[in-house]
Amino acid sequence: MTENQILALISSVLVLILLLRGARLPTRGMLPQIAIWLAVFALFGLGYKIFNPD
Repeated sequence: MTENQILALISSVLVLILLLRGARLPTRGMLPQIAIWLAVFALFGLGYKIFNPD
């Protein structure tokens, strides 16, 4: 698999998780969910920066 295919697969899985979680969550409020997703994306960005093949 190329790098673009891997990134597309990861983004597809994250979107699927986001949609499934949003469909079944009770009314807990949006702020904790936003904070969790921002932390997840920040960790992915940090991991890419650390393990960048360039």
